[in-house]
Amino acid sequence: MMHDAGMKFAVLAILIGLTACTAGQDRERYLTSLVGQPEAELVRSMGVPNRSYETGGRKFVAYDRRSTVFFGASPFGGYGYGYGFFGPGVYTGFPAEAVERRCETTFEIGAGRVLSWIDRGNAC
Repeated sequence: MMHDAGMKFAVLAILIGLTACTAGQDRERYLTSLVGQPEAELVRSMGVPNRSYETGGRKFVAYDRRSTVFFGASPFGGYGYGYGFFGPGVYTGFPAEAVERRCETTFEIGAGRVLSWIDRGNAC
């Protein structure tokens, strides 16, 4: 049987997942709309890239997005021995956790125009 905190976490995870799907589809449409555009339009839309690399007459520009998501601890805190709500003993729970979310979007440029794009990371 799931505890109240576990149930709240599961519902929150499902809602975030559903929101991410919708946002992901909108983002995919937006990035696809940049294909065929001049490189200058890409920079106007996305800003100055974090990195670029040229090879074989092609240019690759990359944009990074990073954020940190914090998940709270369970009411019992982390794991350890000590004095707690129930007196001395060993306590287990879910410690607070920080997860780095990262998405790198790389565009391929040829003849001054955006040819394609690809995403990499756990937040794309």
